[in-house]
Amino acid sequence: MCGIFGLITNQNVNIGKVALDGISRLEYRGYDSCGIVSQSNGKLEIKKDSGKIREIQEKLHLEKLTGKIALAHTRWATHGPPNKINSHPHTDCTGDIAVIHNGIIENFMELKKDLVSKGHEFKSETDTEIIPHLIEDNIKAGMNFRDAVIQTLKRCRGAYGIATCYAKNPEYIIIGRKESPIIVGIEEGKTSYCASDIPALLPYTKNCYIMGDDELAILKPGEVEFYDISNSVKLIEKQPQLIKWDVDAAEKGGYEHFMLKEIFEEPKAMKKTLKIAPKNLKKFATLLNSAENVYITAAGTSFYASLAGKFIISRFLGKYIQAIECSEFQTQLNNSLEDDAVIIAVSQSGETVDTIEAIRWAKENHSNIKILSITNIVGSSITRYSDHTLITQAGPEIGVAATKTYCTQVLTLALIGLEIAKMRKQIPDQDIDKYYKALKETPNVIEEFLNKNVENIKRIVDNLEKNANYFFLARGISIATAKEGGLKLKEVACRFIEGYSAAHAKHGPISLVREGFPIIFIAPPDETYERLIGNVMEFKARGGQIISLVVSDDETIAELSDITIKIPQPATKYYNLFSPLTFIPALQLLAYYAAIKNGLDPDKPLNLAKTVTVH
Repeated sequence: MCGIFGLITNQNVNIGKVALDGISRLEYRGYDSCGIVSQSNGKLEIKKDSGKIREIQEKLHLEKLTGKIALAHTRWATHGPPNKINSHPHTDCTGDIAVIHNGIIENFMELKKDLVSKGHEFKSETDTEIIPHLIEDNIKAGMNFRDAVIQTLKRCRGAYGIATCYAKNPEYIIIGRKESPIIVGIEEGKTSYCASDIPALLPYTKNCYIMGDDELAILKPGEVEFYDISNSVKLIEKQPQLIKWDVDAAEKGGYEHFMLKEIFEEPKAMKKTLKIAPKNLKKFATLLNSAENVYITAAGTSFYASLAGKFIISRFLGKYIQAIECSEFQTQLNNSLEDDAVIIAVSQSGETVDTIEAIRWAKENHSNIKILSITNIVGSSITRYSDHTLITQAGPEIGVAATKTYCTQVLTLALIGLEIAKMRKQIPDQDIDKYYKALKETPNVIEEFLNKNVENIKRIVDNLEKNANYFFLARGISIATAKEGGLKLKEVACRFIEGYSAAHAKHGPISLVREGFPIIFIAPPDETYERLIGNVMEFKARGGQIISLVVSDDETIAELSDITIKIPQPATKYYNLFSPLTFIPALQLLAYYAAIKNGLDPDKPLNLAKTVTVH
């Protein structure tokens, strides 16, 4: 979940500043410490410490590092607390080899004991530090730098994205990847870059190579060679991809935070996603329609998007879809996964380790299983394990709390559902047309809401600020909205939230309600509306403060509520089915302004990082 950035150049550039800018664009991947190593005149110079990048820059002046090679790292701590000693880069005993790493080396204790027995001295508590020491050991045994790195990586079990440089070898830097993402960018003949994610490369190049598992790259100024780690003499032919995101898309663009900017980008991202090619949707629909057993798996926000999408698809598919959190997928289905099942895997980054492991396990043990994936990143790991992939069009999302990626995931699943409806012909064509019309209107509904309700949301936050605990309650498809809206308030405002079925909340949670306890009801006028009124009454009778999300012409629940947020959409079954899209921006804004009110940075929630690439 850390961010790595590196470059090697033959140009006269301020290499410290470029490296600093690179990790600053990756700070959403981890922000408890950072460091940079530069290489010049046969020596390495390292500056690192714990804290936010801005704080470390003010103290250490990272931009003053010089040379033609630099590697930079921003950390999300796994092994050892966030302090200066555990910050990356890490070096060997000689101080000539430096490594930055994203991932976890599972057998590091075993390797460390072996190295200590040979006289190696360790400074940190990290798993990463074994890597430069192993490289050092191999070089002492007579290997060149490249072969020393390859043999090191062969001994490491677990996940890694590494970049390493060697003071006595100024000709190249080495990148290796297994399960942790690395992108290589090239300015031909001038400079080569590597990074954990695309936004770090956008100011310099849009010609990028996405590395695969067990691949090694030799980066020289303006050129790159790729090798298979298992066969170090085998060159891999790779074609660069042209990244279509622009630099502005990865900048704040006048907004105070990325999270707010990305909430306001939702209508645009959704309009782009609506243009997914029908032939690609049809592949998904055909496989789902013919499948006897269908599963959907994801983690975090993507899992809640999956719950909403499952509900929509099931409406038209006419069969049950089982949703399983990816970390529990193998445990739950170890002896019962059918050979002919179809699995939908959803991941914003396409690098979520538990999601990848779930589908990889399914593929390895059931060769006939079909994997359908939905992700925002072309060429990400999840696509390589999938039979078919749909790419959402959210563009770069820098805020750690997912916003527009949630909307584009739900929208993509809804498009699949409507494609199935067309295929099965179980409902009248005019009804399908009305569902399509409603779905295509959802970006406009969101845009209208965002343009008119910011001040109202701020007032609501001011009213609720004294509360540390909340319930988010709903029924039917809106349970997914309740869970995702609650997650946002947990993530960025550090409030304790429970998202529940409103019916289930009577079986225990209602005992917590006291006078003024805030309960947010998500209440589109769908088939659950009448029963939800009863739930509102039950919680109101016990002193709960009722905050309701309703459509603009709602009267009944609005009248029962202390605070009402109105979503400008028609009260029809066609729009109700897509309420997870139109209702969620209100809850995202609520979370955002609650974070601001609490003096928290919504872009960098405590203890979180954007892409979870460790177990």
